[in-house]
Amino acid sequence: MKTKTLLALAVLLFANAVNSQITKNNWLVGGNGRFSSQIEDLNGIDVRGLTIGVSPIVGYFFIDKFAGGIRSSLDYNKIKFNGGTSKSTQIGIGPFLRYYFLNPSNRINILTETSYQYQHLNSNNGSDPEKNNVFTFSAGPVIYFNTSVGIEFLLNYEIFNNKGSTTSAKTFYLNIGFQIHLEKDK
Repeated sequence: MKTKTLLALAVLLFANAVNSQITKNNWLVGGNGRFSSQIEDLNGIDVRGLTIGVSPIVGYFFIDKFAGGIRSSLDYNKIKFNGGTSKSTQIGIGPFLRYYFLNPSNRINILTETSYQYQHLNSNNGSDPEKNNVFTFSAGPVIYFNTSVGIEFLLNYEIFNNKGSTTSAKTFYLNIGFQIHLEKDK
């Protein structure tokens, strides 16, 4: 009985065509979350890290399937090593551009996004606040629940540069997020 019920729900969910609001003059509101855990042996030192972050966005579709807007971020980092703990908070803001490849009528679409953020990092280790440049390139599917709400699974490549030193990093990670597409009144 459970199999038949699940099959019926799947057919209902995917059989209906959806017309998502990725067309000119519509708004995009939403965001994504990030969680990472790291265990590293750094020259004999056991390092454990935890990152939790959220990144809300607001955008506008200038033409069909192409949007631009503002992305912000708030990340909390905790690193344990040599019996000590370092905690930091990053706040960032910057522009983004995104493009959807498939027709607006598809229930599943593929998108790509590029963004830049200027980030400010404060830590509890007594050092001066850091200012960072972060460039991110993202791609992945979005699955629409209805004409306005979708869930995204984005693979990200991030390039991080510290403005005050030679510190830089390149990272791959996965983001999961919700987006709400708001249709402009006609």
